[in-house]
Amino acid sequence: MNAPVTEAELHAWVDGQLPPARHAAVDAYLADHPGQAARLHAYRAQNAALRARFNPVLDEAVPPDLGRP
Repeated sequence: MNAPVTEAELHAWVDGQLPPARHAAVDAYLADHPGQAARLHAYRAQNAALRARFNPVLDEAVPPDLGRP
């Protein structure tokens, strides 16, 4: 039996950091919870838009020797 999906895993899914082994469990959870899925898809789109806007700015502002995650 699969472990239940945690809030941390949902956050990782939004950020694109979910371990591949948990993708099937989270996808099944989102299929069973359409309201939650819509909310998380909106957060994921917002994340992508913010990263597209601010990553170039951060790349210019942070010295190369400090690096960025």
